[in-house]
Amino acid sequence: MDAFNNREVASALWIIVFACYVFFGSKFEGARKSFKDLVSAFFARQIISILILMSAYMTLVIYVMYGAGLWNVGQIKNTLYWAGSVGLMSIFKLETIKKDNNYFSQLAFGSLKIFAIIQFIVGIYTFPLWVELLIVPVFVLIGGMSVIADKVGRYSQVKNLFNSMLIIFSLAVIINAFYMIVFHWGEFANESTVYDFIVPALLTLFYIPFLFVLKIYIVYESAFIKIKFLIKNKKVRLLAKIYSVLFFNFRTAQFDRWIKCLSIDKVNSHQELVKSFKHISKMNRLDNGVCEVPISEGWSPYIAKDFLTDEGFITGFYSKSYGNEWSASSPMMKLGNEILPDNIAYYVEGVEGIAKKLKLSLNINDSSRAILSRKKFMETAGVLIQKSLNMNITDATKHALLCGESHYELYENKAVSVAVNLWPRHKSGGHDMKFTVAND
Repeated sequence: MDAFNNREVASALWIIVFACYVFFGSKFEGARKSFKDLVSAFFARQIISILILMSAYMTLVIYVMYGAGLWNVGQIKNTLYWAGSVGLMSIFKLETIKKDNNYFSQLAFGSLKIFAIIQFIVGIYTFPLWVELLIVPVFVLIGGMSVIADKVGRYSQVKNLFNSMLIIFSLAVIINAFYMIVFHWGEFANESTVYDFIVPALLTLFYIPFLFVLKIYIVYESAFIKIKFLIKNKKVRLLAKIYSVLFFNFRTAQFDRWIKCLSIDKVNSHQELVKSFKHISKMNRLDNGVCEVPISEGWSPYIAKDFLTDEGFITGFYSKSYGNEWSASSPMMKLGNEILPDNIAYYVEGVEGIAKKLKLSLNINDSSRAILSRKKFMETAGVLIQKSLNMNITDATKHALLCGESHYELYENKAVSVAVNLWPRHKSGGHDMKFTVAND
């Protein structure tokens, strides 16, 4: 295979043209200044240190792969592509990696998925250069317009048109690639092709341990900064850092939970520090155990927080929030792809060991989307009623949720309420709704 195929050459030429237009055009002075600021930020000491460590680690990995016959000099281009895409981009996704427990498994198996294999095959065989020079900007333009139409939300028909065009172009590229494979099998079925496919996958696989250690380091580094303000006693603060590393090690979720507890229950002595670790151990046992709660008192919070898991609402730990009050909550679920979408969140509130209130909150940022958002809200509320009370939602409650009206109703010994709060002077008619199931 050539060092650079026609698609890569065409993409490079268009990037050069665009860069010259931006850097020398009189209309892009602001963009040039922003780019300089971005470059300056990129060369910050922390980022450079991480990149040096990454380069040293991956150089060692490549050396070992070379010795094992899994890498050769013909893979320099693929290795550089991998470093600029997976390697570099993962560094800038560290905040996402910290929160996403499935990131590493998705990264490991992503290169083996059917879509990734098709991408690999499509990248081998390309059209003549003049065709690629036409295709590349068309793909970029249509793809960009599709994203914009999707974000705005009002242009669903335009988005469908752009998506259809992308599908047609993509099918043409895929058909061309498979045609070339069938009629030029000898060029495809060789050792070089095998290396081209397995080397990026292996680099990604061996890169995961580095990312994992980097994630752990960043989690502890940021948390230790918080500890500096949460624990005033220097000796206790030092012991807190040592104990936390020994106690939690790689369990970053538990470590974050402990840090949150420190902000609620102040620690100023060694005895209080030990007590904070015992408290975390106790909460872990409660999370993993079966805690029966009479329905007349409420619900087991460790069961209630998972009532809406199948609907996509994943709550955090049920923990003390302030005073004697405990709670768990899910992140906001976005309803749509608009720039400022409507969203729903699920909350469990109560005391230690008992959940007394289950709540759904809907924020409608644009009244033109209210009907669809309220419908989703009503469906989710129906699931919550079924899971928490083993009953079906009544028509009166459905009506209130769909019409955005306040409502109160008793379901045996539980109070079910709908509250509506209009946002004063909101230009898009924004408002929020609360759906609550609680002890009467």
